[in-house]
Formats: sequence, C-alpha cells, structure tokens
Amino acid sequence: CLHKTSTMTPRISLLLYLFILQFSAISVVCFVETGWSRSSSFRQHPSLRQTADANEDSSSSPIEDEAREQRNLRFAGVGRLFSSTADQDDTDIPPHLQVVDRLTQATVVVVGLGGVGSWAAEALCRSGIGNLVLIDLDDICISNTNRQLHAMTSTIGNMKIDAMAQRFRDINPNCNISLIHDFVSPDNVDEILTSIPNLTACLDATDGAKGKCALIAACARYQIPIVTCGGSAGRIDPCAFVCEDLTRVGGDPLLTRCRKNLRKFHGFEAGVPAYALKKKLCKPPRKWNIQAVISTEPQKELPNGAGSSSLRRCDGALGTGVFVTGTSGFVAAGQIVSMIASGKLIIPRNFKGNLPTSSKKPAEKPIFALEQ
Repeated sequence: CLHKTSTMTPRISLLLYLFILQFSAISVVCFVETGWSRSSSFRQHPSLRQTADANEDSSSSPIEDEAREQRNLRFAGVGRLFSSTADQDDTDIPPHLQVVDRLTQATVVVVGLGGVGSWAAEALCRSGIGNLVLIDLDDICISNTNRQLHAMTSTIGNMKIDAMAQRFRDINPNCNISLIHDFVSPDNVDEILTSIPNLTACLDATDGAKGKCALIAACARYQIPIVTCGGSAGRIDPCAFVCEDLTRVGGDPLLTRCRKNLRKFHGFEAGVPAYALKKKLCKPPRKWNIQAVISTEPQKELPNGAGSSSLRRCDGALGTGVFVTGTSGFVAAGQIVSMIASGKLIIPRNFKGNLPTSSKKPAEKPIFALEQ
C-alpha cells in the first residue's frame, strides 16, 4: 500500500494515511475492550451465585472475593464428601461448592454445651455451618476436664458459650456466632425458637428431661428439624452409638422419659407395647421424624449410696469419658450436616395436642442479633 501511495499526489497520499491510522486505532480499541471483557468473566469465582436477571454492573468487592476463597479452602473437603461429578447442574458452580454454599447459608442452634454439645458444636463449625446459635447458662468447672472440649486450666470459671464462641471465631472468622445465656425450659422455649431468624435445624444436647421434652415438642410445633442426644454417663463403648427415630430407640432412661412426657403432655401419638412388637402382634408406630442419638450399650448400675451424698457433682455418680460423650456429639453433628448438605431436612411430625406450654407470647423481635 505504501508503494502504491508513492506514485499518488501528495493530497491523496495524506488522505490514505489518515484512513489507515483511524482504522488501526479502531481495531486496537475493539481488541482491548473484547479482551478485558473476557478477562473479567474468567476471573469471577465460579462459586458466586448468579441469576439470569442479575445486574451486569454488580460485582463483589475484593474483600468478599478473598473471604469466599478462604471459605472454599477451609471447607471444600466437606463439600466433596457430600457431592459427586454426577451432581453437576446447569450452573457454573461445581457441585462441591454448592454443598459449601448450603452449609454457609444454614443456621443451626446447639442447646447445651457440655460433654456432648461442645464437641457437636465444634464439628458443626469445622463443617462450614455459617450461622451458629449457642444456648447455655453454665460456667466451666474443673471437673469438666474429663469430657468437655472447652475445659482447660485457662478457661475454668468462664461461661461455656463465651469460651466456645472465642474458639469458633478462630476456627472460622466468617462464621456468625450468636449467644443466648440461658437454660431452655418450658417457660422460654417458644420465645427462644421464634426469635431465631431462618432457623435450619436444632441440635439438642441437654441432659434434663423437662427441658429436653419441651425443646423437642417446640421443634415439632414449629417444624424445625431436630437431632436429640440421649445419656452418655455410665458407658465406655464409643462404637455403640446409633441414630434412629425417637419412636424406635430403647434402653436410654432419659429419652424413654421424654417419650412418655411427649405423649402425656403434648399429644404425641401413642406407642405400641414392647411385647406386642416382639411377638409381631401389631405394626410398629409411625415415626415422629425426630432423630435420636443413643448408645446401645447398657448403662452401668448406680453405686450404692450415690444419691445420698451432699457433694456437688458436675459429672454425676456414674462417671463419663470424652471418648463416649464426644462420639455422641459427633454422630449428632454428622446427622445435621448430612441433612443440610443433601438438602433433605427431616421435618418432625406435629400433633394436635402439641400446644405452647408457656403463657408468654412468642417474641415479636429477635432477642439477640447475629454477630460477625
């Protein structure tokens, strides 16, 4: 082209040069714009949820991107555990990160932070649950050392949920942790549960029949999935734990008493005599869809005179071991995580006679705020 322009008049040559320069400038601009657009789309993290009508101008901040990347590094292993390549859908989000998203968006309340609940709560935190609500009003005692996660020389005298919250923030800084310094009872259970926004599931690790019964009944009333734990004292075999429907478990005095009270005071469906089931004279009762963690190991007998001592005991007369209480908590937490990860929550059945036992009205506003 330059060779041909040498034979043209100076005016024509100048016009041709200007045309070539303008065309080159347009080409460079188009290339830069196209390349930048593709580069931006590639850098966007695949775990970000996108909708078809999302605003094209909206984008996450660098801080949010970094937090999401750290979250995925921490909990992608849990996501891969509950997913496979066959689960890939039409979105650009890998299946294992979809599981992580579900866990992050979940809100789980743990009631009772003792020998069972402390281990269960940590298992939930280390599994990527994004919102944890811890309920307890007990402090850490030196005799808790043999079975409770938070019991250390430096924490004796502290509130259990305060020590756990500090620990969990170090495990996952992005976990929203809320604390309720109280014991669950028939008088406050409705107020507490209705004040927790978007509650996904409840893990019951209480050791009192009255509060446990009230909590189970309230979860059935408000259709909140619940996993309840039986007693762990007086047992030494960590391999004896199972998770079954509350109507199917036996040999646990605490859960047996709760089951009777649920039928007596909350209108739960009546059971079937054990001898009738054994002789197959009738069908088993319908499940309540309330998961219960129990040990099939028979509980040891109470020592003679154990109930007559005036000495304050934090661990009871039967004795306990961390390898048993921790296993119970892990089994319960595993059931919660499995339900959330698979998206298959087990909703408890409710019954007509299951009415609030408290005279107080449910709270209109949350009694606490989620903390970052």
